[in-house]
Amino acid sequence: MRRALRTRLNQLGPGALSRMEPVGFDSNRMRRGLPPLQTLIAFEAAARLQSFTLAASELNLTQPAVSQQVKLLEDRLGIRLFRRSNNQISLTEQGEQFADSVGAMLDSLSESVQDLAPDAGRTMLTVSLLPSFGSTWFAIRATRFLEAHPQIDLITLSTVACTGFGQEDADVAIRWGPGGTPNVYEERLFGERHILVASAALRDQLAGVKRVDDLAGFPFFRDTNHTEWRAVIERNGGNPELFENGAYFGDSSATLGAIAFGGGVGVVRDVVAQHFLDNGTLIELPFEAVEGPFAYHFLCPHSRLNQPRVQAFLHWLRQEASGA
Repeated sequence: MRRALRTRLNQLGPGALSRMEPVGFDSNRMRRGLPPLQTLIAFEAAARLQSFTLAASELNLTQPAVSQQVKLLEDRLGIRLFRRSNNQISLTEQGEQFADSVGAMLDSLSESVQDLAPDAGRTMLTVSLLPSFGSTWFAIRATRFLEAHPQIDLITLSTVACTGFGQEDADVAIRWGPGGTPNVYEERLFGERHILVASAALRDQLAGVKRVDDLAGFPFFRDTNHTEWRAVIERNGGNPELFENGAYFGDSSATLGAIAFGGGVGVVRDVVAQHFLDNGTLIELPFEAVEGPFAYHFLCPHSRLNQPRVQAFLHWLRQEASGA
């Protein structure tokens, strides 16, 4: 990954880097007509983050140093890579094309750096996940991936950002939504159902429940941003207005915890609830489920898709998804 390359550069120390900044680290001036490596690293970070300031923070440099590196690169190439206006930057058309090439080149170079490391053969994969998915479905399966691929160190990042490719520097991501994410490789993994569940502590009290409206007397929990709970109630002949009161949670993990440990009932997504059902913390109530409108998707930049570590992870995901 590019992080490995940046680590190598940071090992040079602040003094060496500061001496390189004014000259653009131009140690390869006569080599194949390439621009200085440091200018390419600064450009890639600024292009990816759309900010000289954020790029400087990521690279442990000053903002003027990054700006100067990019200016050196533009002068060397004889083209404008960024539009600059009101302290904001945006890539030109040529800048966008060059950013893709530089990103792929740095990925390849970083892989080579890792191959030369003392622990050659090991590699690292950074995966961006939604918090609710990462702490449930993914967490209980991660050990299986590590056992199947002991040479890959797995780093997970929890975020609700759209893709995870940007400030996080993630290699791949798993996202929940309608699909159709632009400019990346996307593969659907599995869909989901919205189901009625209850705390296992209520098992005896719920034994006589026949109609869904009979659940209105129990504490009712659901996710703030989802309305499928209403569809579940209606699908089973109930009146959603009876369930308007209660608690709403902004994260599915919190909803699950409130139902399981708060002694209540609610509507949840089966993908994130499955572990609670398997270990007996929650019980699924005998009412009809509703298919959710969204699915879970694997996302990856096209430039990384064929990397062995990414292919290993995707193959494992397909196997796990087939049994979901």
